[in-house]
Formats: sequence, C-alpha cells, structure tokens
Amino acid sequence: MSADETPSTTRRTVIRAGVALGVGVGATALAGTPADAAPGAPVIGGQLNDAGEAGTVLVGGSSANPTLALAGTDPMLRLFPTPDDAIPAELPTGSLAVTPTAELVVGGRDGRRAYVNTSRWSNRIVAVPPVRLLDTRALASYSANVLAGVDGVVSGRLQAGRTLYLTVSRVPAGSYYAPVGAYLNITVANTVSGGVLTAFAAGAARPDTSSVNWWGPNQILSNLVEVPLGAHERGATAFALHVRAAATVVVDVSALILSLPG
Repeated sequence: MSADETPSTTRRTVIRAGVALGVGVGATALAGTPADAAPGAPVIGGQLNDAGEAGTVLVGGSSANPTLALAGTDPMLRLFPTPDDAIPAELPTGSLAVTPTAELVVGGRDGRRAYVNTSRWSNRIVAVPPVRLLDTRALASYSANVLAGVDGVVSGRLQAGRTLYLTVSRVPAGSYYAPVGAYLNITVANTVSGGVLTAFAAGAARPDTSSVNWWGPNQILSNLVEVPLGAHERGATAFALHVRAAATVVVDVSALILSLPG
C-alpha cells in the first residue's frame, strides 16, 4: 500500500488536495497540490474533476432526504454549454444539456429530445379581465396608458399617417410580471375612407402589414390581434398603433403573454 492509499479506499486514490467529498464519508481537508479525480476516486471540492468518458451515478435518498442537495448563495448548479450538433436526437430519458444559446434540452419520453424551462419556451398566456386601454373619442380618460402620439388625435380620430404608443403596465399582471406580448381587440369606427391599421412592438420598425383593414367611410370593424411588446423612452411593455386613414380607434386587452417574473 502506498502513502496515497488507505485500507478503506482500495483502488480509489485519495488526491491530496482541496476537500474530498464522498457519499457517506465525512469531508476531510487534505494538503497538497491540485489534481483531477480519476474514475473511482472521491470528488475533489474546488477542483476540476475530469473522469473522461466514465459516468457518475448517485444512488440513495428518500422522500425526506434527497439523493443530492446543493446549497450556496451563487448559482448552485451550472451546466456548461454543449454544441447543438453534439447533442443527439435521442437522449436517455431524464438527461439534461444546455445549448450555447441557453436552451435547456431534456431527454423526454422514449428518449426523444425536448426543450424545456427557458424564457423562450416557457412563456404563458394569462387571461385578464378585459381592460380598455384606449378610445380616441375620450382620449383624456385613457391618458395614463398613452406614452406618445396624442397630438395625432383630432376630433376623436387618429389621423392618417400618425402613430400612438400605448403601455400595458397598468393591466393586472402587467405591472409585476414581465409581459412580452398582448392579445388586443382593436376596433376602428367613424372611418372616412378605406385604410389600414398596423399594431407592432414599440421600438421596432413598423412592418408593412395590416392588423385591421377597412374599405370605405362610416365603417365599424374589429379584430383580435396578438402584438409583441417593446420598450419606449417613456416606459417598457409598450406597443404602437399606426393608421393610413383617419379613424376612431378603440383597444381592449384580453390576455397577456408573460415570461419570468420581472
């Protein structure tokens, strides 16, 4: 038996550096130079532990005592990114990996690769009691929701070529979560000629698309629109409305798309 072995380790070499951590073994401070743990050796705290292609399996625990418990003030578990092309299409069920773009990958049912639990994939739609954000016929009553563009409203109509910027921050759940989108019922009325309304995220370039379109004067039309939210200089969680022909505009919110708590 060498000076680096003890009767209880048999073939496991005790690396004399850092703190040795083992299942069912008390942590022991060891003096010496840093080294990596070989397969079968204890895990060395504060050091790189590279066992090559060998796997590590923890067995034990109960409903009251987990197999593995982590504690700390910094992130307690970190997965280093794995290139997408290195993650196989089929993973053992329960396997975890993270891509360089921070997508969490899990081995799902029957080993199928699945994506879970990131802000990109875990956004949720939350219905809210309908809230009226805007009626250009009574603009002063909704001024708290309007960030900019009020000068574009004349005689109760948003004028051709003008844009209004609105926020959902006063909508229930919009103030204490992080909304990334909203479902809006947008109505146009008192039209003067055919036109188009475009809803889009504040801070983004206006797309050449239609959210509501009409084809003549004195029409009342509405549409349910999903719009992304962006940042405006006067507030976040904002969107914009642009019209190509003058019309009264009414906006009601029926749901928010929420990401993680803000």
